[in-house]
Amino acid sequence: MSHFTKYQKHILRELTFRLEIFTHIVPVPAIVYYAALAILTFSKKYADFAIITLMISAIIAAILMLLLGVVLRINKIKKIFSITDKQTLKLELLRLPKFESFVIGFRWGLGVISAYGMIIASFLYKYGIKDLPVDFLLMIIPFLGVPIFLAIIPLEMSSHYLIAENIIRKYIKKSLLRDIELPTEKLKVNYFIKIFLYIVSLVGMPMIILVSLMSLTYYFGSQLTNPLIHFIFLSLICLYPIFQTAYYIAKNLNEGIAQIKESLEEISQGNFNTKSGILTFDELGMLSQFTNKIIVQLKDMYESIKTLNENLEQIVEIRTLELKNTLEEVQKLKQQQDGDYYLTSLLIEPFIQNRVEEEFLNQSFVYDFILKQKKEFVFRDKHKQIGGDFCTFRKIILKNKPYLFFVNADAMGKSIQGAGGVLILTSILQSALERNALFDEEQNVLPELWLRQLFIEMQKTFEVFQGSMMLSLIMGLIDVQTNSLYFINAEHPYPALIRNDKLRIIKEKHFLRKIGTTITEGNLFINTIYLKKNDMFICGSDGKDDIVYDDKINDDETLFFRILEKNQKNPFRTVEYLFNHAIIKDDLSILWIEAKKNNHLENNYYFYKNLKEKIKTEYKQKKYESLYSLLKNYLSDIPLDSQYMFLYANVCYNIGNYQEAKEIIEALRLRNPINAWYLYLSSKIYNKLNLKEKALKYYQKAMEYVNDENLKTKLAQIRKEIIFK
Repeated sequence: MSHFTKYQKHILRELTFRLEIFTHIVPVPAIVYYAALAILTFSKKYADFAIITLMISAIIAAILMLLLGVVLRINKIKKIFSITDKQTLKLELLRLPKFESFVIGFRWGLGVISAYGMIIASFLYKYGIKDLPVDFLLMIIPFLGVPIFLAIIPLEMSSHYLIAENIIRKYIKKSLLRDIELPTEKLKVNYFIKIFLYIVSLVGMPMIILVSLMSLTYYFGSQLTNPLIHFIFLSLICLYPIFQTAYYIAKNLNEGIAQIKESLEEISQGNFNTKSGILTFDELGMLSQFTNKIIVQLKDMYESIKTLNENLEQIVEIRTLELKNTLEEVQKLKQQQDGDYYLTSLLIEPFIQNRVEEEFLNQSFVYDFILKQKKEFVFRDKHKQIGGDFCTFRKIILKNKPYLFFVNADAMGKSIQGAGGVLILTSILQSALERNALFDEEQNVLPELWLRQLFIEMQKTFEVFQGSMMLSLIMGLIDVQTNSLYFINAEHPYPALIRNDKLRIIKEKHFLRKIGTTITEGNLFINTIYLKKNDMFICGSDGKDDIVYDDKINDDETLFFRILEKNQKNPFRTVEYLFNHAIIKDDLSILWIEAKKNNHLENNYYFYKNLKEKIKTEYKQKKYESLYSLLKNYLSDIPLDSQYMFLYANVCYNIGNYQEAKEIIEALRLRNPINAWYLYLSSKIYNKLNLKEKALKYYQKAMEYVNDENLKTKLAQIRKEIIFK
């Protein structure tokens, strides 16, 4: 063994001495003692020879197993110290206690089998096969095997692990391997399981030996002479491993905690070069590993702080300069952006008008809007705002009558994106308004058809953007002379009507998608309302609903109108209340129109009642020529009476004025796209105008909604006329 290093010899010598001393002063005497008692109990006849044979066999087996253990230990240590990598060497040394634990278990199993074999051989030699006491020899097996395999071997394995671990820890602590780091996942022995197995093995040996002795006494009548001597002997055998295990466990814990404490004390004094050695293969080793990682991180932090403090003034100057340059760059970019915002806002502002120069209109109605964009900015000391909400009022002429045109729109997106949608919208609106002002044919249309044409222009323009730019809106017309309100709602929040101090939300029968999405003609629907004196029509963008109120995100589309009622139905007070009591998250716009005079029907009720009776009488008499003038005058004053407007379309049809009949019926269809009578008359008119495809189309639509037998008969007749004439 001259090639062993000093440490190898020390580890081999100490392991061999302490492990074998423990084995031969506790477990071996205990099992020999117990075996002798069992032999004396089972047979007096063979007792003397069996005990002598037992002693000789035990000594021979013990010597052979001792030599086997030493040889295996030498080979293992030699193999470990041949490793050149220090991390692997340390890892294998920490695994050595586990190796010793399995080796002693193997030695005991092999030793017991060999000793029992020698006993059987001795009995065969003395008594021969014929007189061999088979029952005696077989009875010894369970009474020796149970305590050996359930008590002695577990005690030996746990004790060898504990003793070997203590020796290896002491060696690593003194050697260069102390500070070698190991991968955390390699430290696999669970400390709880280890201590638990120690205690179970310690308790198990005296318990199993005691139970075995009681079995010998109870079942086989074993009687112990001088029981005090037996008690003292067994107590010494049991107490020695208990004290030894307690000592090593306490020492293990104390040393593990002590070295972590030592490392922490060094850190507290500012020494970050210390390390906590990994001396065991369990959680204490992992704690040391984690402590070392913390020390490294603290050292890096300390060095960084130290370097920072040493160069703080220089770093502050560099960072200040960088920050200044960055801030200047940001200011330049912001100024450019605000310039873009400013120019865009200048393009939009001329179209945002809340006043129309028309004396009669301004005497008849009070109208205004509140427009508050989310994005506000200052450019060259000018405070501006930009966003996707838009409101305006304009005057147009239709059928020689003045109309108040209004729009409340919300383009998709905020700030510049929304403003882009508004710019497109205003260019379309301005084009339509200019055409109305310049061309007579643009004025000679019904309000429903003018709104339809404008809506289609908007739709076709925004469709080009393929869904990347859309807008919701409410736009409409008010007949200034008759208080007749016409409006289209394209997926805008519902408007409301305040009449006699009661607020009613206007929910449309037909849903219309946002402008820019694909729609069909049948989806287009125009709402109509007669405004009475002091009636208020009010609408707004979804910014009035997209708020945080009472610390909750609002999802109630009626909240704004309820707040409006609490604020005396005053829009200005309501918006002020929202800004004071809620968080506004989007562009906000509110538009309202209040009538200050009654409509013709309210002022001259009986006159129009008599006129209607006269119209009915002449219609029954089919006096179409005179009816034409009567209905034209009546509808000029009461344009929203759809029943008499339908009669007017019929009269135009019967006198051969098909173009005017077509215009009227198209306006009626916009008010109610699914009325079967309107669809039937449309089919008749288009047929007369030789527009067969349209005639057939409206015949088919009428068939979808018809529920009147008389009308079904008429539709069958018109179908024949379309197909065969």
